Amino acid sequence: MEDAVSRVIDYPMATGVDAVGRLALVHRIYSPAGCEALLKAGLAPGMRVADFGCGTGAMIRMLTALAGPDGSVTGIDVHADQLEQAAQICEFEAIRNAVFVTADARSTGLPSGSFDLVYCRSLLIHLKDPAACVEEMWRVLRPGGLLVVEEADLLSACSVPTGELNAFAGLFARLGQARGVDYSLGNRLWHLIADAGFAITNVKIHQPAERAGATGLLLKWSVMEAGPALVSSGLIPPEELARTIAAMENAAGDPEVLALAPRMSIVSARKRGN
Repeated sequence: MEDAVSRVIDYPMATGVDAVGRLALVHRIYSPAGCEALLKAGLAPGMRVADFGCGTGAMIRMLTALAGPDGSVTGIDVHADQLEQAAQICEFEAIRNAVFVTADARSTGLPSGSFDLVYCRSLLIHLKDPAACVEEMWRVLRPGGLLVVEEADLLSACSVPTGELNAFAGLFARLGQARGVDYSLGNRLWHLIADAGFAITNVKIHQPAERAGATGLLLKWSVMEAGPALVSSGLIPPEELARTIAAMENAAGDPEVLALAPRMSIVSARKRGN
């Protein structure tokens, strides 16, 4: 069952223990803005929270801390090996208010109206039908419940001056087209959520950037993880991919190169109703 669903989602990145490093880097880069958005949206102690596409649990620690011991966080992911890593993190850190559900984020099977807040980051860009996932978020939220979604425009990643790190945007543009997904979904996130019936409460767009640091490393690491999918899709030969990754690694460590991570849109909203 999981394998069949995974093929439908067609996720090109690593999962489980192989995904921990890159997802921790994503969290390091984007979580400050995400935390600010969650607090501004109204996440408070005692709330029941769902993390759609929780991956290896990078956000679970933050969400459980914000929800407090009287609140709870349900991590949802289609990949059981992702949840295994998330559960290990919680056990190691003695986090008691988190549970995990292996499920398709477009049809979780969770009770309707059972959460006060739903959160996700970098999930919808991997779905061919992201609107179905937003509809599921609506269903599991109680009336008046809160929604916070972070989605990127992968094609906005670049470097100044233009150089090897720009390969990230070019390769993911072609991969998205080959797989029938929108890796620039962040640009229309506001409208996607509004079209589902949510009342938009806040929109923030930001683009982290730095020299010789985590941002350039993330671009290189992402291309490396997506390498098998890029090669199998016929988008780049293995030898050229290896040269590209090596060149990106050199650029990522160059203090004269400013690396810009994908621009991230954060949309906060409320489910209409009393």
